[in-house]
Amino acid sequence: MNVAKKYNVKLLPLTDIHIGSGKDIEAYEYTVKDRYMYRIDMSEVFDKMSNSERENFCKILKKNNLFNIRSWIYNNYREEWGYIYKERVSSDFEKYYKEKIDDRSQDNSQLSISEFIGYDNKKYIPGSSIKGALRTAFIYSYFLENRKKYQIKKNRNEAQIMEANILNAEKIDRNQKLTGLEPKKDPFKMVKIFDTKEIELKKFSVNELKIKEGKLFCEILEGKYSKIKETKKVNFEEGINFDIVLAEYSFKKNSKIDYKKSLGIRELLDSLDTKMENILTFEIEKEREKDSYNTKEFYEFLKKIFNSFKNKNISLIRIGKYTGFNDKTMNLVTENPSEKSRTIFDENKYPMGWALIKVEEVNVWWIVF
Repeated sequence: MNVAKKYNVKLLPLTDIHIGSGKDIEAYEYTVKDRYMYRIDMSEVFDKMSNSERENFCKILKKNNLFNIRSWIYNNYREEWGYIYKERVSSDFEKYYKEKIDDRSQDNSQLSISEFIGYDNKKYIPGSSIKGALRTAFIYSYFLENRKKYQIKKNRNEAQIMEANILNAEKIDRNQKLTGLEPKKDPFKMVKIFDTKEIELKKFSVNELKIKEGKLFCEILEGKYSKIKETKKVNFEEGINFDIVLAEYSFKKNSKIDYKKSLGIRELLDSLDTKMENILTFEIEKEREKDSYNTKEFYEFLKKIFNSFKNKNISLIRIGKYTGFNDKTMNLVTENPSEKSRTIFDENKYPMGWALIKVEEVNVWWIVF
């Protein structure tokens, strides 16, 4: 029997966050009107059409032409036809959409939107995304705290073997060879991070991300960085709620887990701080040929936010897609860091995925068998 402790956490996005569902919203599954994207169910919309509208739409469908279908939907859709949900779109996206709705050239006609994870009209941040960020930070901080460098050996299951060594969760085969990480011994299995509560749709919008390759449109959870910079105030009441449950005192008595050090909320936040401070220092000191988006200035202000909350159960975290190679990997703690990492910016010209988390202990104890 293990005793676990519960924590309430608020996550406040600083810059735009995108966590993909793995699905794109195609141009015939939505339309844009007056700065809103209407996600539509065509069967429901079809039922709401008049007889003449249905007849005209069926003629369009028979031609099996995507450009004609999306153009007809745009020109004829009315809100009373119904929708799954609607959310704001940026002015840049709306302008591009209107320009390309009838564009039949293959190079410039892509209007698909990368969907934020959720179901029906409900969106959330998966606990697995947050847990992944905490786990990476914990492994990352090991190298900094022990003044070691990660030696890339390019072996099979190399990353798993590295984690197994740090977490004392080795998977040994019949030849007594270390082959990877044994899930049953992994101390992080005692870290339970729940999905966030449902996030209000008013906190989302469809935006264009800044990439070299072309246009990339995503549903994003909007960040508060500009507001914080202007007001010099951080309001966690605007944050998103989720829970963490930690069996943080059980390892010494747990015969199945070989990791005997503490792995409580303090250790998780400290490792997060260690990693984030390292990345902030790297970004501030980084030499850039040109800094069109004032990225150095962004990270200098982010460092001020970091310093103001250090050791107060408030930490910077980075989650979601497009956060970059240096965030997702051990690159900056290797012997020879790669310089291939690139930065993808949100529509406000800030690096994607930055947030704050504020942790509060709850006087609730769970019993885990």
